Formats: sequence, structure tokens, C-alpha cells
Amino acid sequence: MSYYASTIHAKACEIAQIYFGARFKTYRKTPMLQVTPQDLPILAVHILREQRAEFQANQAEPKFGHRLTLGFSGAVHADTEDQNKLYMLEEMMSELDDALLSNSAFVKLTEGVIGMDRISQYTKVGETTLFEIRVEMIVGFQSYWPPVVPDMLETIHVKTQFPDKAHADAGTPQLDREYDIDQGT
Repeated sequence: MSYYASTIHAKACEIAQIYFGARFKTYRKTPMLQVTPQDLPILAVHILREQRAEFQANQAEPKFGHRLTLGFSGAVHADTEDQNKLYMLEEMMSELDDALLSNSAFVKLTEGVIGMDRISQYTKVGETTLFEIRVEMIVGFQSYWPPVVPDMLETIHVKTQFPDKAHADAGTPQLDREYDIDQGT
């Protein structure tokens, strides 16, 4: 995963947590492998996939067009007697679009939102039955990898030359010096 993908992921997590506040009890930056009823409702924001495709392969430094898929997973305990929790999760996950796509700080990190997908499902994690809504958001950005060229400047040779004969004939001294550059500075 690229560093820039991590930056976009971190910003999405930050925005979601600020926007929803205490409406979600738990926030995670990784997929939910183990969930207890005490963790719910929960929102996980994680990177599902990052694809890099080289473009302009034979021009200058390596550069890639990225397609980053962010996963947003909101879940509540699926009590059969309380269907209102399911509706509340539907509403909150719908608000996720507003929270992220209306936030200029998030949108500016990308070159655009390529697509989104939403899936609702009932699942069982351990002993906990969940109603989960997953939103996948695909964003694009580019990366460039300029070559590292160490500057090994060690010596400077300075030589002056006067533009006219009058200065040279007048005996004005010419400068011809070498300076060793201290590599510690």
C-alpha cells in the first residue's frame, strides 16, 4: 500500500468519526474479525484494495495511476424485535456520502471518486448476529517516483576572466581558486 493511500484512509476515518461522533459506539481502521454486542453499533473504515497502473511508461520517472478502494462497514446487532436499529443504520450509512463527498479536505486528496457500491447483509460474527451495510468507494490519484540523485559536490573551482583588455593590461588580479566543500554542513 502506498503512503498516500494511507493518508486518504486516515482522513476518511477522521472525518467519519467527527461527523458521527457518539452515534457509533466503536470505530475501527481494520475489518471486523471479532465483534461483541458491547462494540455495537460499529463503523470500520479500511483499505480493501489499491491498484496501480503505469501510465506514460517510457517518459521520465515511473508514475502510476491509482485506484484505491476504501471500505466502510457499519453494523448493528440484529435484534428481531427492534427493527428501528436497522433503519437507523440505513440512515447513518446514507449520511456517509454527505460526510465525505461534501468535505473539501477529503475530496482534494483525490483526483475524483470513480465509483461507489453498497451492500446490505445479515451475518454472524462469533455469537453476534449483525446487520451490516458495506460501502465501497473507489477514488483515483497519481503518484510519481523521481530518481534519487545524490549531490556529491565536493570541490568548486572559481576562475575569473575580464571582459576587456584594459582591465587585464592594468594589472587587475585574476581569481583562480579551488574551494573544498565540507560534507558535514
